[in-house]
Amino acid sequence: MGWLQYIDSLRRLEIPVLPLFQADVPDWTGPPDHGDSESDTSKWLGTRTWPIEGRSTETKRNEIGKGRRDSCSCTSPGSMDCIKLHTTEKRIQLQFDLGPAFWSWKFDEMGEEVSKSWTPQGQKAFKLLVKRNPISQGKSFLKPALQCFPSKRRESIVSYYFNVFLPRRISKQTRAGCTTVDTDDDEAGEVLEDSRKRNRDDSVIVHGSKSVMSHYMIGRR
Repeated sequence: MGWLQYIDSLRRLEIPVLPLFQADVPDWTGPPDHGDSESDTSKWLGTRTWPIEGRSTETKRNEIGKGRRDSCSCTSPGSMDCIKLHTTEKRIQLQFDLGPAFWSWKFDEMGEEVSKSWTPQGQKAFKLLVKRNPISQGKSFLKPALQCFPSKRRESIVSYYFNVFLPRRISKQTRAGCTTVDTDDDEAGEVLEDSRKRNRDDSVIVHGSKSVMSHYMIGRR
């Protein structure tokens, strides 16, 4: 049963709306406790983080709906280096557009940047740890990861998993030609490799059978 079905199956409480169930709040007739000054009102509104004061935020309407360009000037368009380059460019542009809000909204803790706080050895150990504890088998990598990386907080491990580990895995699977992406464990990669082997074997069998058939037909003639 899905979450939506589960929520719908719960008994819904009835909220009485008749006059007898309403609160009687008398009109305020006394003097206010304090002055309704602009400074007091702004306290409840908070401090504006963005847009930056004095900076133009005009929208480029001619670019709306057109999406990104299909081609670029990179040596190998669509390659890993190409994607990393354009991702970095957009990140720098976003940082410039948002200003201090880039950090207050935690954009600096999103994406591939999270990997900078992990050593190459730590990233390899994490990958092996997740592979040994596949979610598809009801296992969890979080507790072993906390033991393996005592200096890392739970939030740091979860952040690395969703911002770095999963995107890398999905990218690897999609570039390998896998139409069904499995984000739980390495089963998708193993299935893809098995599929490739079967395709190669089938190709050998087909070509072999055609060769035998051709020799047979030549012999018959």
